[in-house]
Amino acid sequence: MNFFYILIFTLIQLSLSSADDCKGCVSLDEYSFDKIVSKFKAVIVKFDVSYPYGDKEDVYVQLSKDIGTNKDVVVARVGVQDYGDKNNEALAKKYGITKDDFPVVLLFVEGKRDPIPFPVKKEWVIDDFRHFLRDNTNIYIGLPGCIESFDKLAQEFVVASNKEKKLKEAEKMLETQQEGSTAQIYIKLMKKVISDGVQFVQQELARLKKIIKEGKVNKNKMEELSQRMNILHSFVVKQKEEL
Repeated sequence: MNFFYILIFTLIQLSLSSADDCKGCVSLDEYSFDKIVSKFKAVIVKFDVSYPYGDKEDVYVQLSKDIGTNKDVVVARVGVQDYGDKNNEALAKKYGITKDDFPVVLLFVEGKRDPIPFPVKKEWVIDDFRHFLRDNTNIYIGLPGCIESFDKLAQEFVVASNKEKKLKEAEKMLETQQEGSTAQIYIKLMKKVISDGVQFVQQELARLKKIIKEGKVNKNKMEELSQRMNILHSFVVKQKEEL
């Protein structure tokens, strides 16, 4: 009996510790939710149990730490209870979420009617969350291996009618770029898009994902491929919301 109570106490402490460790997270409830969501360009919200823990929670905590200084994005959590006062259960149901779905992540973007769900089948890794935010907002989210000025130029390049002109801009920028080897990757990708078409971006992303998934390369090569994928994401055309 004593062991049972010690075990329960330990689990409670671990849960509370996990909840307190989410630096930069904002806890929302049925009263504060709309007030916060309506005030920022983007709010990413995780609906989960009141005291979440585990690998997915660890990833979400890391996301909050990584983008905590970004003034345009808020990382938030909604703790839902299915017992007692059932706090926030109505809020979860408003978005079609039940306890069997936990955890669920929704992205609320300024100017868009409906929240964007983080894909259910997508693996919970930090880079995928960064890509999710970048692909669905106009907010710059830095990724490992990327250069902000070249990321912005890549977005302009991929939709430009005169891609050769944008390529020349990139080559000019290269002359004053300290991270020359990384900047060269952007230029090489631009040349491939010009020669092979914009479909090259998705084809190359698929190829690199396959290599990484197979896990047949060493750690250094894996990191190199991951950073190349991050750069490739800067060439992905962002979809506009349908009216």
